[in-house]
Amino acid sequence: MSLKSRFLNDGYAVVTGIFPSDEVNQLKIAMEKLITKVKQEPLRYTTRYTLKQESDYDTWGVNNIFKLDLYEPAFGDVFGNERLMDILHEILGEELRFWGAHALWSPEKINYRLRWHRDYGDNELYHPEGIPNHVQFNIPLYPDSCFIAIPGSHRRALSDQERWKVNNNEANPLPSEVQITCQPGDVLFMNAHTLHRGACTSQDYRRTLHYSVQGKEEAYGGHTSYPEMKEKGYLDQMHPTVQQLMINSVLWDESHPLSSVELLRKVRSRNERQNYIAGQV
Repeated sequence: MSLKSRFLNDGYAVVTGIFPSDEVNQLKIAMEKLITKVKQEPLRYTTRYTLKQESDYDTWGVNNIFKLDLYEPAFGDVFGNERLMDILHEILGEELRFWGAHALWSPEKINYRLRWHRDYGDNELYHPEGIPNHVQFNIPLYPDSCFIAIPGSHRRALSDQERWKVNNNEANPLPSEVQITCQPGDVLFMNAHTLHRGACTSQDYRRTLHYSVQGKEEAYGGHTSYPEMKEKGYLDQMHPTVQQLMINSVLWDESHPLSSVELLRKVRSRNERQNYIAGQV
């Protein structure tokens, strides 16, 4: 079965050895710089927490790593990997737009299990043939077994048991779940409408980059460009491929303005995600 066929059928696919060790090492250096910044000033960023109290924090990730106060060139250089880009083009087509870039790591204090969900708050969205409106991809810098999914669930409605888990923010195992293990330099490609969850402990050592892209003219999604993308000199600091991805994102967002109802839904969904504290084991 081809990579694309596996991706359409299962909702995810792992491709081994896409990034050589020297590129992984550069990403490790960049990641540690980013983590240091976030842990020093977690409230400054769109940080992901397992613990968030007035004087005590425990973090497991941060969003928007292409914002300049977090950005390292190695994060953009991944889009210069021809093998990676060939796979993204095979799945989504030749012209793409940027959708997101985040960083994930292991907590220090509190082990967590994320609730079952489909991303973007669209828990009832699926396509019978598995046709994606986006691709997410993870680049693990160390062995990573944190992604747990229900194969093929992106092609059907949720079962009653699954819907109950989703509606009640449950993180307990489901009978048909699969835990996916990746090695440094592998890439995990995901359709985020596959029902999934995550789990990580303080004994793990996780350092994983998490990206998402869409077809240039995809009607679903978008609206993740940010003002800096239009500021003078910002795109000049990005890899050429990232420059075009971001230009395409800005142009699509500008030509497809959100209605007031859509904007309110987006803000509510974003706030809910940002206020979410990863569930303690």
